[in-house]
Formats: sequence, C-alpha cells, structure tokens
Amino acid sequence: MNYKELYEFAYNFLLTFENVTESILERHLVPDLIKPKDLNKIYFKLCESAQNRQMSAKVIGQSIGGIENLKKLLFEFDPKRVSEKYKKNESNKLLIDIISTLKPKGQLRTTNRSIWPQFCKSIIDSAYFLNSFDNVIDFYDWADFFIHDKKAKLSLPLLISAEIHGIGFPLACDFLKEIGYIEYSKPDTHLRDIFFALNIVDNYEKSIIKQDFEILQVVDKIAFENNTTPYAVDKVFWLIGSGNFYSSNIKIGGQKQKFIDKFKSIIS
Repeated sequence: MNYKELYEFAYNFLLTFENVTESILERHLVPDLIKPKDLNKIYFKLCESAQNRQMSAKVIGQSIGGIENLKKLLFEFDPKRVSEKYKKNESNKLLIDIISTLKPKGQLRTTNRSIWPQFCKSIIDSAYFLNSFDNVIDFYDWADFFIHDKKAKLSLPLLISAEIHGIGFPLACDFLKEIGYIEYSKPDTHLRDIFFALNIVDNYEKSIIKQDFEILQVVDKIAFENNTTPYAVDKVFWLIGSGNFYSSNIKIGGQKQKFIDKFKSIIS
C-alpha cells in the first residue's frame, strides 16, 4: 500500500465513527489562524509551546489561570522589554516575580530541574531570540528562507530548538505549525507510534533527532502524494491517536491501536 492509499485509509477510518462527518473532519484539517502580525503574538506562541513541554501545561497554565496572564509580567508579551528587564541568567528573578504577582496555585518546586524554573528559562531565551529580529517581517523573511528550500526546511526548527531552552525539535515544529506554517508537522507520540508500528520509519534508528527527521520526511511525502498539506496529514493521525475533535466537541477516544490493527490486516 502506497502513501496515497495510507492517507485515504486513515481519512476514511475517522469517518467510520459516530457523528464524525466529512465536513467536521475537514474543519480540523485546515488551520483556523492567520500568521501573527507582530513579535508580541509570536512571543506568546513561544510561551505556549514552552509550557507544553512534557505536559507542563497542567502545572503552569492551569495554576495561573492561563498562560495569557503572564502578560502582566512580560509587558504584554513584548520580547524587547523582557530582554531589557531580565538578563539571560536571571530566570530565578523572573520566577520570583511570577510567584509574587500571579501566586500560582498548588505546589511549586524551585529546584533547577523542576518545571517552573525550566519554563522561566524558556521565557527569557524566547525573548532574547525574538529580540534579535527588527520586526515581525524580519522574522518571517528569516523563516521563509528555510521553508522555501526543501533541503534546509528541517534546519529551521532545529535552529529554534538550539536557541531556546526547553523548546526541543518537536515543540519547535509545533510552534511553527501553530503560527501558520502549514509546511510543518509535529513528530509527536501519535505519529511516532503509528509509523513505527507500520514499519514506515526505521524502528532501529537510535538517534531521536534522526527519527524525527524521518517522520517529517514521510509526512511530507504523504502530503505530496495526496495533494494536501503536512498540517492536514499531521491532524489526521493526531485525531486517530487522540480521538479529540476539539473544534466540534466530539470525543471518540484514542483509536491508534485499532487503526494499526485494521491497516495491518488489509496489507497482510
């Protein structure tokens, strides 16, 4: 079975569930956002991505009433002003300010490897990274340089992950996807598990970054064969794995193993 047939099978698999219509499915395959028009909004998106590290959103966002409440400390998410207030090594100072101003609920660990100190490092690194651009156009010009070159495309999330503490390669891909770059998918656990189980990617590759690269390359090939976007391919397999049609308030439960078993039974 080729990539075209794999995607069509996955797409139609989702349509077998109650209340999941083609219009509902299509609604989830097209991003409902436009590219942020200023660096402040991009900074907010980076902070959102940083809190998603290892499911940290439950510890961070929920404890302060939403990540948007950081605007009280981050000058409405202004990277220039944040980088002026905090030095690169002053994540502890930022954490003290967060505790004083936002009073996070629940237990808050302050050891270096704990979630909050790590998150604060990501916030400051993100501010310094974005402050290296003159404006949002400068940022997009830089990003577009990589996106328009197939060989360089995967270098962009790699560079972002090197610049910002806590934003690994998958989160950098997710960040780019969420600011409107539909050319990217996120090599998350759902794509990884499905592609490994179906032997689409090399199960014996020990390098995580090489695995991630191969997953994204496969997603690109699936998208090309089906005349769609990597974003749409990502969403189809994510919906299979999560079962969460978030835009339509429909939950079918995780169907990853059922999909894998059905697909294997067809190709065997």
